[in-house]
Amino acid sequence: MPLPKIVARAAGLASEAGGTALKQLQHVRIPGVGQTSVTDDPRTAARRWRAVTVLTDPEQLRTATPAPLAAFGDRLEVRVSPAPGDRGAELAARFRGPVTEEEIGQLRSALREAKQLVEVGEVLRNEPQPHGHRAQTPQGKVLDGMDEQASKEGVL
Repeated sequence: MPLPKIVARAAGLASEAGGTALKQLQHVRIPGVGQTSVTDDPRTAARRWRAVTVLTDPEQLRTATPAPLAAFGDRLEVRVSPAPGDRGAELAARFRGPVTEEEIGQLRSALREAKQLVEVGEVLRNEPQPHGHRAQTPQGKVLDGMDEQASKEGVL
C-alpha cells in the first residue's frame, strides 16, 4: 500500500477515535468542577431547568413566548426573571413530564434560538456555507460532526 494511502487511513482512524472520545467527554461529570453535559434518567433530566440570559427587558419575554419555545406547546414550563447584575432577562424552561435525550437537545437549541431571535432578530446559521463545500478531509469530518452536536449539547 502506498505511503499516502497509509497516512490517509491513519488520519481517518485517528479522527474517528477523537470524535468518539469527544462524545464520551461530553457526558462526564467532574465532582466539584462541573459538567459539560450529563445524561440523566428521563425523569430527572425533564425536571432540570435550562436557561439562557437574554439582553432584553424581562417584561418583553413575559408578554410573548419566543416562537422556538412556543412550538413545544404546553409540554414546557417557561420562567422569566431579571438576570443577575441588571444584564437583561433570564429565560428558563423545563419539560413537564419524561422526555428523551433528543428532546432535551431540542430544548437547548430552542433556548439558544429564542435568545438570538430576541437579541438579533434572526437565527444565525452555519449551513449552508456561503463559500461552497469543504473537502471531506478527516479534520473536516470531525468539525462537521462537532458542529452538528453543538446545537444540541451547547458546546463545541
